Amino acid sequence: MLEIPSRPFERDNIPFEQLFNPRAIAVIGASINFSYGGSQFVFTIKEAGYTHPIYPINPKYVGKELAGYKFYDSVSSLPDDPPIDLAILAVPAKIVPSIIEELGKKKVPFAHIFSSGFAELGEEGKLLEESIIKIASKYGVRILGPNCMGIHNPQAKITFLMMAADLTPGSLAFISQSGGIAVSHGMRAPSLGYHHSKLISVGNQIDLDILDFLRYFKDDPETKVIAMYIENVKRGGHEFVQLLKETTMKKPVIIWKGGRFKTGVQAVMSHTGGLAGNYKLWQAMAKQTGAILVSGFSDLIDQIRTCLVYPIPKTLGTALISGSGGFAVEMTDKVEEYGLSVPPLSKDAYKKINQFVPETNSNLKNPLEFGANNNLEVSIKTIKILDEESQYSFILMTTSPEFYIFRGNLTMEQVVNKISNGMPKNKILAGVGGSFSMTDEGVRLNHIFKKLAYSIAQIVIYDSTEAAARCFYRWWEYGQYLERRK
Repeated sequence: MLEIPSRPFERDNIPFEQLFNPRAIAVIGASINFSYGGSQFVFTIKEAGYTHPIYPINPKYVGKELAGYKFYDSVSSLPDDPPIDLAILAVPAKIVPSIIEELGKKKVPFAHIFSSGFAELGEEGKLLEESIIKIASKYGVRILGPNCMGIHNPQAKITFLMMAADLTPGSLAFISQSGGIAVSHGMRAPSLGYHHSKLISVGNQIDLDILDFLRYFKDDPETKVIAMYIENVKRGGHEFVQLLKETTMKKPVIIWKGGRFKTGVQAVMSHTGGLAGNYKLWQAMAKQTGAILVSGFSDLIDQIRTCLVYPIPKTLGTALISGSGGFAVEMTDKVEEYGLSVPPLSKDAYKKINQFVPETNSNLKNPLEFGANNNLEVSIKTIKILDEESQYSFILMTTSPEFYIFRGNLTMEQVVNKISNGMPKNKILAGVGGSFSMTDEGVRLNHIFKKLAYSIAQIVIYDSTEAAARCFYRWWEYGQYLERRK
């Protein structure tokens, strides 16, 4: 691992606007044929709608074109106007230092090293990294990577996501040490209804690192929630803690820590060439800083959607609505297991619900179980009544979207619009999705329901009660942290 003295750069005032909004991009190592690597970046950025110059560099193909851009033989032969703010390197690791030298002489401020073959492979790779840093610091070239996918900025029409990716700007910033997780999350998020302000894959972090980007996103007006996939922090543990404290007072920070257990720690070593650290220390750090720790990809997505959509709850009181007695029992168990409470209905609320739901085949307590009396109109009327019950912050309902569609002879859009028009004003309303038929069509409908509910009604549909309860509790816990800090 590199020592801090070999990182002579200033950590403040990094011109990130040039990285995220480059006036021209050079892609070094592009090939005449579309393939994984430099050529992919050329095609993908063009398809995203980037309107500034892209310069593919490969001396083998001078006189030819790639995606309409002519090849250049070297960095020194590139035009000076407009200035090149970003160079993407997709070349063998051993020649990266010489290319950084060329970029420095050309006064290119940022180099994204896509190439792998550095510290993750051992001592020889570490020496290569040190050589790169020594040259880059001489010229002031800032290094992103190596071994990373780079940047995704929908506003600037720059991305490493595959062609036809959704480039709608959003309010989530995501920092990932894994290129694969960055790609997976970037492609998955729009299918669930939310989008990124920016997405960054940092790789080995020999220069620009998690702390640098966290500091930038802390004050980025386009970012409301920050999420991170972290395997290791390579510098400034105390600085990281202090920065998290400052950031969480402005916006929530969600952290998925990779390498929690022994074998996972060994995997971190082989992936990015860094030490993962004791997970208990991360748990203590989260309590101290207000960061929200999650445990996997699905958990990350659920917590992100929770923080993007819902206000911070004041209490843990939860009202449960179910169409089945068995599911009502399971919901209650899971909600209480994860720290939420299930207070009883008031007598007044009971009487109001009993006016349109008979006690036969129903349970009009909390959890509310409507059985054969269940339909969408009953649920919406009940939600309006629960909205006036001060003992609740959350209303969690579980019914298959297929049930609402077929029972009410409705389309999926009609179901979502009816729910949207019946949204509570004072409570958090969420759902647990499912499929009664368990058919391929049912799974498809359930996925559409998730996206529509999120996009139109601003409701999160979770895969399980456990996921919902876990996210609710963490969100409440974050609110308690803010109250203590104030």
